[in-house]
Amino acid sequence: MLAWVRLNQRQFPSDLEVLSFLLMNMEEAAGAWAHPHLDQLGSHRALIQTVDEFKTKFLAAFGDPNATRAAEQKITSLTQTGTCAEYITKFRTLQMELDWNDAALRGQFARGLHWEVRKQIATRERQPQTLRELQDAALIIDNALRKEQASHPQQGNKSGKSSTTPNRGASTSQQATKTGPLSSNPNYVSEEERNRRRAEGLCVKCGKSGHKFAECRTGWRATPREDKGKAKEAAKIGKDSKYQSGKE
Repeated sequence: MLAWVRLNQRQFPSDLEVLSFLLMNMEEAAGAWAHPHLDQLGSHRALIQTVDEFKTKFLAAFGDPNATRAAEQKITSLTQTGTCAEYITKFRTLQMELDWNDAALRGQFARGLHWEVRKQIATRERQPQTLRELQDAALIIDNALRKEQASHPQQGNKSGKSSTTPNRGASTSQQATKTGPLSSNPNYVSEEERNRRRAEGLCVKCGKSGHKFAECRTGWRATPREDKGKAKEAAKIGKDSKYQSGKE
């Protein structure tokens, strides 16, 4: 509760108003302890005159001496591993258990920030003077960095090239898809494809293994009239292949 008052201290301009708010909002055992102090508040008989006196007496009555030590260990090891907003929330939760001044809290908060956020804060001409200013600045920078990162997603494959390669035993139709469409003439085979078939020991005519062009029993497919020029190219394949088989 006292930490909440610190975060909203503009609503409590004096110690008297802070003490009144704290004592009036206590319940159960703490409420029973607070009532006598509330009755004496503002008088010369009051045992609690300042916020520091309130903390001392309250901790003496209800405090766990190990809780403060545990909170100190947690806050000194706390770092920003996610968003800055998440880090601020965790930091403030631990801050409520401690009696550190603003300078100590500010220094510890800065040490736990992500290095890139901390670097950008360090380059500012005007440095944050309070913990609240530091947290606000860190939040703005962190949000800007995340927005920039989201607008430039990393490319999974920078080269843009396919990692798949065609199988060596691919059929004529499969190879045509990868190397470019063949002629509309059903008997036409490009020079590149002919060279590939020769290099792999395949039949130049049908693209299958186990025999040469001269032994191929696959018949020529009908050639459309408009592709007579391509038919001549097919004939050239036969002539060329016979020459190759003769050499072999």
